[in-house]
Amino acid sequence: MKLKKTKIKDRIYLLEFENQHDIASTFLRFEERYESPRFRGKIFTLKEFKRWYSRDKKRFTYYNDWNAFNIPSYVLEPFFEGKFNPLSNKEKQFLSLFDKNEKDYYIIGVYKNTDKSHLNHEIAHGLFYTIPEYRKKVLQLLKKYDLKEITKELKSKDGYHDEVIDDELHAWILVLSNELITKVPKELKEKLIKLFNEYYKR
Repeated sequence: MKLKKTKIKDRIYLLEFENQHDIASTFLRFEERYESPRFRGKIFTLKEFKRWYSRDKKRFTYYNDWNAFNIPSYVLEPFFEGKFNPLSNKEKQFLSLFDKNEKDYYIIGVYKNTDKSHLNHEIAHGLFYTIPEYRKKVLQLLKKYDLKEITKELKSKDGYHDEVIDDELHAWILVLSNELITKVPKELKEKLIKLFNEYYKR
């Protein structure tokens, strides 16, 4: 499997994969330990996750459903400690790119045919995690709007724990609002874009 690691901003690393299957199958347990409404913070096997994710769909579609990923570095700790053994070869290759002693950074991933909007979506997550001032301003903006319906739609995707929903609201409204059924406040989107551009270009 070919993948490229690039530091795109202070404490934010980008991993670029060849195709969607490689990125989704590599990131799966890292990502779902961070975001999953069922497995966040837990130790689990791929088999356990597949059984849960397929419960309503009758088949496992994860590798086609998700095409870009983001995680904070603390997610990797139990993988380095052997708590997720046995690791897949892809997980081992992923971990080999990072120093287990390095602390507090963010990892985002896309594959080579990913639309730029999805890359910016993941970069927004990186800014939200690594820049407290950016995160504070984003949260202040979100509080000014009724986002219950958008929140409900995001949770219906089976991808997001309550702990990450504010971050996801910001990143979806900022960049991927065209992929949502629920209409987003135009003014909020414009303000988030301005904020993103300000902090990303610093």
